[in-house]
This record gives sequence, C-alpha cells and structure tokens, in this order.
Amino acid sequence: MAETDKRQMDKPYRPVCIHDPKDGWQSLRHGFRLMAYYHNAKVNEQLKAFPQYYFNRLSQRILMHQFYLNRKIQERGLPAELALLPLIESDLDLKARSSARAMGLWQLMPGTARAYGLKVSKKCDERTDLEKATDAALTYIEYLYKRTSDWMLTIAAYNAGLYRVKQSIAQAKASGEYSDAGFWSLDLPAETRKHVAKFLALSHVVLLPGKHGIRLPALSVEGYGFSRVKSGYHSPECVIPSAGCLYCRQLVLRVLYIYFQAF
Repeated sequence: MAETDKRQMDKPYRPVCIHDPKDGWQSLRHGFRLMAYYHNAKVNEQLKAFPQYYFNRLSQRILMHQFYLNRKIQERGLPAELALLPLIESDLDLKARSSARAMGLWQLMPGTARAYGLKVSKKCDERTDLEKATDAALTYIEYLYKRTSDWMLTIAAYNAGLYRVKQSIAQAKASGEYSDAGFWSLDLPAETRKHVAKFLALSHVVLLPGKHGIRLPALSVEGYGFSRVKSGYHSPECVIPSAGCLYCRQLVLRVLYIYFQAF
C-alpha cells in the first residue's frame, strides 16, 4: 500500500474539469485517492457518525471554508480526502480549542505551529487564521508523509505524533505482528484509531452520499477563481491534449466524431 501511495504522490498535479459549476464536491471527488482504505470494519462502524443532521449543522461553515480547503489540497496535488480532515479535527471551527492546547481549524499544537512559521502568543495566534494555518498544516502533513510513506500512518501521526507511530511500528515489527494490515495492526491509542476511521468514513460518505442517504450542503465554486467553468465548456486550466479528466476525454471524442462525420 505504501508503494501505491508513493506512486500517487509522484503524479503531476493537473487541474480538474467540472461539468456542473454549482457542484464544488465534484471537483474534490475527482482527486480522491484513498478509496482502497475505505472498506474496513472499523471504518464501517464510524459511518453512523455522519447522519444528515451532521451536515445540516455544519452547512454554514462548509459554505464558508470547505471550497478554499478543497482548492489548496488540489493545488498541492495531495489526496483530495485531506480537505475533509478539518471537519474531523474541529468541525471547521476556526477558534476550536482542545484540552491539549491544540487550536484552530487544523488543531495544531503550539510547538508544531511555531515550527511551521505561525505566531502563537496571547496577543496573536495564527492557528485561527484560515490561510496561514492551512498552509502550515499541509506543509506539516507533507513532512509526515515523507517520513511514513503511507497515508494512514500520516493521518495517525498527525493525531498521535510521529514518534508514537514510529514507536508502534518498531514494536509491531519486533514482535512479528506488523502485517499487510499496516496501520490497523499497530498498538495505537483508541482515540487515534477512531480518528483515522472517522476520516475514512467521512470520505466514503462524501464520495457516495446517495448510497448513504445523505444530501450534502451545496458547495458552489463560483467566485473562487479556481476551476471555474460554464456548463458545457471545459476548464481553461485543463490540458486537452493529455485528456486528463473524463469530461475532456468525452469532449475530445465528441470533436473527433463530428470531424469524421463531415467526410
């Protein structure tokens, strides 16, 4: 699984065409890359944590912040599911504070925030700044991935700390218990295991909301200046010759069909 993660990270980022400019979720789903992890008993158990009420309750915050997060994830070429991590971390609350002193949308600890260039003091705490905190959190996540080469271990390290994850891996290997199950075979805190399972469960719901009986809040892309298109047209950001997305491939085939029909 780690080798697959590495190959996916090495793929160049390519902006996404969206057919419906009123559906900002469509562009996000195009970049989902962790589907192989969704099908797990622990993940299935957490699906109940996301009823319709959950999305209704957070609809205003989703409207305010989610598309910005989607855009930043896409710009870095990261698995698009990571744009949903702040929903798990903080319910998209910019001022969320934990008992462990984590703060903000991404629930960054003071030391981590300072290490990645954020100001943290009584007068100024940039962990509550959407743009600065997102940039710091994503840079930190990229660092964790470089150290683990596995996205499940990366999310676990984001929650429990890299040292704790590395220690658990070393213990599992020493006892011969580290298996193909990877993350799920590690002796990590129950909170961390639940955290990762909830992240994957939420990703599964967003990927297939109809299957789970969920109606997601409207997420318009208009006004953000990113992958903005009119229905029936391709995004100017997408490279047609490489036909990087389904809509562009369909468009190319349609043009070729019309061309050959003329003869």
